[in-house]
Amino acid sequence: REPPRCPGPERPRAPPGPTRWGICSAGAISHDFVLALRTLPPAEHTVVAVAARDLGRARGFARRLGVPRAYGSYEELARDPGVDVVDVGAVNPAHLPAGLLFLRRGRPVLMEKPMALGAREVAQLVGTARDKGVFLMEGFWTRFFPAWRRLRSLAAGGALGTPLVLRGSLGFNLGGVRRLREPGLGGGALLDLGGYGLQMALALLGGGQPPTHLSAHGVLHPTGTD
Repeated sequence: REPPRCPGPERPRAPPGPTRWGICSAGAISHDFVLALRTLPPAEHTVVAVAARDLGRARGFARRLGVPRAYGSYEELARDPGVDVVDVGAVNPAHLPAGLLFLRRGRPVLMEKPMALGAREVAQLVGTARDKGVFLMEGFWTRFFPAWRRLRSLAAGGALGTPLVLRGSLGFNLGGVRRLREPGLGGGALLDLGGYGLQMALALLGGGQPPTHLSAHGVLHPTGTD
């Protein structure tokens, strides 16, 4: 028998004011996030500030997307009392210091994937969020797709039997993307696209338990990244 459909998120009983977003980084990922956020009602979400290491870039971003305030440092964004939550879209090595900065200031953080460069850094972010009692989430948007919610519902209800093997394929021509080739920029396929397949495997296989063994096969770039 087919399991019931997943319920949608519970709507608040009284409509709150809009969530005021601060954007950390003025790069392409942050640009796309703001465009996606604007598909939602402005009564629910609004972008109020953007910060970059270069004030000129922050001002250009703000001008193009109609963001009221632009800052030339992440510290200024962390001090802005009009920001409810920060989306961190900076390059991978900046996730840990930027995340700690905002969390220690009591700012909830939506961190673009990957959360950080490794388990030790993730533990620092999670520990800080727990100590401060502040929301922290890794921004895997696919987890919120209706198709993904439906697949998890079918698997959990036994409609697919017991999943034993998952085979996934995800690829783009990223040879010209410098940050993926540079170890110092947190490059490599695993920390870019690889997380999509891994999070799917962790959710669907093994009954939700962490894997007892991992192995990987691949070819390294001349710079040493995967």
